Amino acid sequence: MNSPEIAHASLTVTRDYDFPPERVFAAWSSAEAKRQWFGAESDGFEIEEYRLDFRPGGAERYYGRKPGGGTFSNDGVYHYIVENEKIVLTYYMTIDDAPYSVSMTIIEMKPHGNGTRLTLTEGNAFLTGVDENAGRTEGWNWGLGRLEEALNNQRLS
Repeated sequence: MNSPEIAHASLTVTRDYDFPPERVFAAWSSAEAKRQWFGAESDGFEIEEYRLDFRPGGAERYYGRKPGGGTFSNDGVYHYIVENEKIVLTYYMTIDDAPYSVSMTIIEMKPHGNGTRLTLTEGNAFLTGVDENAGRTEGWNWGLGRLEEALNNQRLS
């Protein structure tokens, strides 16, 4: 059996928030807070399982159903965390139980004016042989926009 080539890609997304790094970091480090903005249940996704053990060596798991059917999973491991500053994680994603991608994500939060500049850099290996980096970039922009909405709506403490 021949497997598809691996498509390698990388992306960087930068976003400014009107909240201090401590508040933005808390949105990543709390299971309750992260599920609110990252879980996307209100956008047609159904999250059937979510766990977060936010520490170096800790794991994160999302498993659910996509709008219109089909499943997805996202299994991550946290490798390096500097409170209120940096998060480094890797994650493996499946779509309909088939291998989809493996990624290394670096999130950096720095004071910027009265708020925070968040820079997310990700290296991706798309296991389908198709470069899906544009869609992944769009997904991160959407997710970081949801984070901004959650922060602005005071849903996250």
